[in-house]
Amino acid sequence: MREPETKEQKYLVDSIIADLVLYLVEDDGMTVNSALDTVYNSDYYNLLNNLDTELYLRGSLNNYHYLRRELDYGRP
Repeated sequence: MREPETKEQKYLVDSIIADLVLYLVEDDGMTVNSALDTVYNSDYYNLLNNLDTELYLRGSLNNYHYLRRELDYGRP
């Protein structure tokens, strides 16, 4: 598993995480803290943080669909 190595890679991952949190707040009415907890404790977070998956190169909405699938069905 390769984790973000450059500032650019870390920025892309962090930006997606911020968007995922906003989507959860808007769609599910979660608090920001609850949404952050949900994202960081998901299996999907580990996939997103693994550069080998290249998920950090996809748009935030696309990544949200993967997270949503895990939340709804139990797997990313």
